Amino acid sequence: MQALSLDTDEKVVLEVRKHWFIFFAHGLFSLIAALAPLFVYGIVISYLKQTLAINADVSAVFWFLYSMWLLLVWISFFIQWTNYYLDVWYVTEKRIIDVEQKGLFHRQVSSLRFDKIQDISIEVRGILAHLFNFGDIHVQTAGQDSTDFVIQHAAYPERIRETIFGHHNKEAEKSFSVKIIDGDVTKKPKS
Repeated sequence: MQALSLDTDEKVVLEVRKHWFIFFAHGLFSLIAALAPLFVYGIVISYLKQTLAINADVSAVFWFLYSMWLLLVWISFFIQWTNYYLDVWYVTEKRIIDVEQKGLFHRQVSSLRFDKIQDISIEVRGILAHLFNFGDIHVQTAGQDSTDFVIQHAAYPERIRETIFGHHNKEAEKSFSVKIIDGDVTKKPKS
């Protein structure tokens, strides 16, 4: 993984990931998908032996197909884990850095300074999201050509929102001195 490039005076305040329950649900589904063919095989074989009196040994074919199925389930689980682990937001003292894993070999890194934030909204859908305290966070930016930052199923979204707004407000409260020299405007923070 590529190291995060921060400014010299910039520190990571918060690391935001998807809630653990999301990965747990994918893992549980993978486990069920891995074990389901064994139950189906047992039921089908006992049915064939009782009703049709077939004694043919189909176990070699089943175990070959089952091995292929397990390989597909494992690949799916690995892709879900990679997506879960590598999708992350870093909230620093100056900006939000969004690292989004779009595929196994495709990652997109974007950053958003706090002075560009217009609004932050939280969407918590469903009983499980309320019980386990996770939801979607939408950070809306100022400007017509800018894109919004979204992280889905983030753990403790209200706490994240408060942290981002706290740093946004600090950035907005900074006073700047403006100096105009021969038509050029320079903006520097007051010390």
